[in-house]
Amino acid sequence: MPTAIESVRKLNFKVTITCIVGFVLSYYAYRVEVAKENDDSYEAMCDISEHVSCTKAFSSEFGKGFGIIPETSPLNMPNPVYGLLFYALVALMSTSNKYILSIQVVILAVCANILTIYLASILYIQKNICIVCVSTYITNAVLLTLVVKKHRRLFQNGTNKKKSK
Repeated sequence: MPTAIESVRKLNFKVTITCIVGFVLSYYAYRVEVAKENDDSYEAMCDISEHVSCTKAFSSEFGKGFGIIPETSPLNMPNPVYGLLFYALVALMSTSNKYILSIQVVILAVCANILTIYLASILYIQKNICIVCVSTYITNAVLLTLVVKKHRRLFQNGTNKKKSK
């Protein structure tokens, strides 16, 4: 039976791998979005049909700033840029086994999953399936599960308590 420290290390490894998957998906989404902006005739590998299209999702009004950040704002960037930042930040923060950081990572993962539900509902309304988007949604759900497990493990190990002198 693995020790508590080994168990947390395995979770850190799984979180890192999940973040790498999310980062790669976000990078691909960003490349597709930029290619489509530069060339209207561009067809991505993930464009299978009229209703199974990544570029349709990426080029919609919700493809930048989640459709909620004003177009005039400097924060109105393609959604995959937020994904790249999110996965890099979570991977970096997850290397630490500090309880307070694990709380912050859980909050980030919860926020990502709330955005996942929001964006998935938009895809549903648009009657579109975006393979890259759905893969990202699954990645976010797996990531949330892993960071909650790690947080619980750290809590059980007592890393949340201050050491007495």
